[in-house]
Amino acid sequence: MNSPERLPPETQKPVTSYLWGALAVLTCPCHLPILAVVLAGTTVGAFIGEHWGVAALTLTSLFVLSLTRLMRVFKERS
Repeated sequence: MNSPERLPPETQKPVTSYLWGALAVLTCPCHLPILAVVLAGTTVGAFIGEHWGVAALTLTSLFVLSLTRLMRVFKERS
């Protein structure tokens, strides 16, 4: 099998970069109203509706974390 040591550096971590990028897009705080509408009628939607501040702080934290990790993956690739 192809071990990670044998693969070129460009193909070692494409999946992780896509996953961190997707998480950054989904947790962007500007998407909070969209998430509230999409998740309306669910437990998560009820939590977002009642606790906007906590949801915004949590999404912002996840967004910064995922964006930092995404930049680190891109920096390692180049």
